[in-house]
Amino acid sequence: MKSKIFALFVGAAAIAGCAGQSFNEVAVGQCPPVAPLATADGLSSGGVQARIGSVSLVCYVDGQNDDLLAEVSLSGTVSQSGIELPFFVAALDEKGSIINRTQMKVTPSAETFSYKLPKINYGRKGSENVKARLVVGFVLTPQQLAENRAAYAKSIGITR
Repeated sequence: MKSKIFALFVGAAAIAGCAGQSFNEVAVGQCPPVAPLATADGLSSGGVQARIGSVSLVCYVDGQNDDLLAEVSLSGTVSQSGIELPFFVAALDEKGSIINRTQMKVTPSAETFSYKLPKINYGRKGSENVKARLVVGFVLTPQQLAENRAAYAKSIGITR
């Protein structure tokens, strides 16, 4: 009897706890995977070094049009504060093609940073794009990207 009363109490508490939450937020387990892009997770420019350390996201369903949206948070380090850092987030389909992409520039005031990037649409509820994945990185020049690719290839034992 006590266990039934306890179960009813826990259930009622859970329902009451939902009252203040947005029902448009999607459970983390239903969000697409997100990770820094291995060849764009570092930026080297004019002696300044920056690196993305971690990423996470919160997902939403737009109740008006069933768009699937992700708000990506990232953190990292930069060797010198006050330097403008250009970030991107891209939604990729299961074949790796870009579905959507957005970018922003930020200027960290400290050598560690944490930002929320603009929400990105990664599909529509019920569409094939619900199997999307998100990648985050720095917007790089062709030379910076080539240097990062060479360093990444070396780090995994590929020589050219």
